[in-house]
Amino acid sequence: MENIGGLSIDLKKRITATMVAIIGKEAAGLITQAIKRMGFIDVTETSESLNLPKCDIVICTCTEKENCKTIITHYNHTGVPVICAFNFGIGACVTVIVPGIRLPHIIGDKATDDIVKSMLEYANGYSKFWHIPHNSWLDEAMKYICTPEVRTSIGEYTMTAMAAHLLIATVAGNNVKTYPKFYLSTIANDVD
Repeated sequence: MENIGGLSIDLKKRITATMVAIIGKEAAGLITQAIKRMGFIDVTETSESLNLPKCDIVICTCTEKENCKTIITHYNHTGVPVICAFNFGIGACVTVIVPGIRLPHIIGDKATDDIVKSMLEYANGYSKFWHIPHNSWLDEAMKYICTPEVRTSIGEYTMTAMAAHLLIATVAGNNVKTYPKFYLSTIANDVD
């Protein structure tokens, strides 16, 4: 964060001037609390994809393909980046969809309706294809994505932290991975 020295005065000004929309039911309240503590003041939270608010950046925690497709398509056409956060139970995944790129295959016509499972399978396949070390936890995550106790304790908080961090990085103008690349985080690799 700003070269580990905290947030600069310039970045704090950009943060307070940035309108953020948080769309989705899962952990939206947690994300709102987290980013408000970081200095964002113009935050709109909604579980609906019908009346999409005007904003500079969106954090989307959609779990339904059609709603997520509506949100990403709308903001892609209006030039707004979307941070898509996924709860994988024992960890989380976040990808940034910038305007002007093709829509993610996980919301395409041939994709399944379970967008979280689709993203988990994509991240797992990507990690195995590229031999990315320390991502073997994704195999285990499949059995936890439907476990409410794990999802609301580990997954929601991991997803919240990742989304908040990427929001700051995006506002700061840092280079971030964008779709089809993504970020993963879990506590599984830290437990023996």
